[in-house]
Amino acid sequence: MARLWLVSRLAWLVLRCWFRWLWDHKRWVLALGVVAAIASAVGRDGWALSLVLASTVPGLLDVLWFVRWPRGYELWIAGPSRRRLWRVMVHKTWPLLVRECGLSVQRTLTRHRGGIVTPRRQEVEAVWLDPELSRVRTAGNSVHLAARCRLGQTPDDIASAVPEFAAAFGAVSHQVRQISPSEVEIELVMVDGLADGRPALPTADTSDAECVDLGRRDGGEPWMLTLNERHTLVVGCSGSGKGSVLWGVCGRLARAVSEDRVRLYGVDLKAGLEVGMGRGLFTSTAFSHGESIAVMRRLEQVIRERGECMIGIARKHVPTPGDPMHVLVVDELAALISYENDPKARAEATRLLSLLLSQGRALGVIVIAFVQDPSKETVKPRNLFTQTVALRLRSADETRMVLGEGMADRAPAHKIRPDAPGTAWVVRDDGSAERVRADYWSDDLVRELAEQYPAAVVESADVDAPAEAAEPVARARSPRKAAHGGEAA
Repeated sequence: MARLWLVSRLAWLVLRCWFRWLWDHKRWVLALGVVAAIASAVGRDGWALSLVLASTVPGLLDVLWFVRWPRGYELWIAGPSRRRLWRVMVHKTWPLLVRECGLSVQRTLTRHRGGIVTPRRQEVEAVWLDPELSRVRTAGNSVHLAARCRLGQTPDDIASAVPEFAAAFGAVSHQVRQISPSEVEIELVMVDGLADGRPALPTADTSDAECVDLGRRDGGEPWMLTLNERHTLVVGCSGSGKGSVLWGVCGRLARAVSEDRVRLYGVDLKAGLEVGMGRGLFTSTAFSHGESIAVMRRLEQVIRERGECMIGIARKHVPTPGDPMHVLVVDELAALISYENDPKARAEATRLLSLLLSQGRALGVIVIAFVQDPSKETVKPRNLFTQTVALRLRSADETRMVLGEGMADRAPAHKIRPDAPGTAWVVRDDGSAERVRADYWSDDLVRELAEQYPAAVVESADVDAPAEAAEPVARARSPRKAAHGGEAA
């Protein structure tokens, strides 16, 4: 019975797709059908049958290819056809679109016509001066337009009309960047490639500590988050998918952790529910405020000793086995620096965090923090973070707090759907914003990676240790002396 149900469902899917194909190509099918009817009327039944097959069998083959090999169908048939239609649509719509958006002007020109035989006369003609569509390029799910300003126009004038372009073409999202003093490039994402969540793959095949693959960008490309020399603040309300970003970072660093090229320090004041799931990946974990301060003091000592080793030798730390990059992962940052009842402990935590953010970047000590409330009253050292990730937020004001002024319209993180956890807006190095979505990490996958790639060095946080008596760490080797096997003095 179950097999019969599956077969009937598959047959219904094929028939439905086939009828849709016939409707989409109804002119061609109708033309061949009329010719087949005429051939049958004059006694050419063989020709009539051939024409009927020619009008319907290609659609059936197309549908079977789509059902059986969807990736190949998308690569060879659907994708190129869709992108070709986008290019045709842009070229046909551009003159009308820029005029409706107020980017074009109408001028009256006087032309002199006539010659030797006919008398010369003046004709008044009204012409439109439009911004020039330099080129149209498609890639993946996106259309890239290059527009050149007309006389008397600036790139900002075109950029202000990009939301109207996106609405006219039915784009999911849009980006714009200036490529010359008179030309801008507009990216329109036509298909929402982030609509469906994607589980993370259980791979940690890279030991690269420079950047990690967290998921997908809006155009379908991998979302690579740079870690080295960056402090990252991830902001999102409850249920926005902060755990996907947290384990995306820690999980992709798993092999580097086992090779001692990276050491993870986890602070989780939410009873350790998040960090405790993959505790084996962390060199040290802290589930109370006192332990958190001890962990940060430990990293303060790392900065102090590593700075003494690198002074006059190098300005940037290069992670190596035994001399790793230290990554402090803080879940629920507000509980660490704002919600603690003891004012002295709260002030000490804020001081240590500010010190790590201001001095640790070049010394191989970076911070990745997660918080729900991005206000300055809650996160005082907010401006010391060098990159931010805006998951679903509650208001346009929070979007401006996280991504900067003017970003509420360009990167509306407050409009992310609640049923799309892990979706976020980030600002690239060139100032443009893009939409991304992190892959989902299940509890089983986190535990599997923690068992497969345990931390090479494990430490315990000494809560009672004062700041000046923090546990000494191995002195960092300078890049020059490490190449000869010598220890830095």
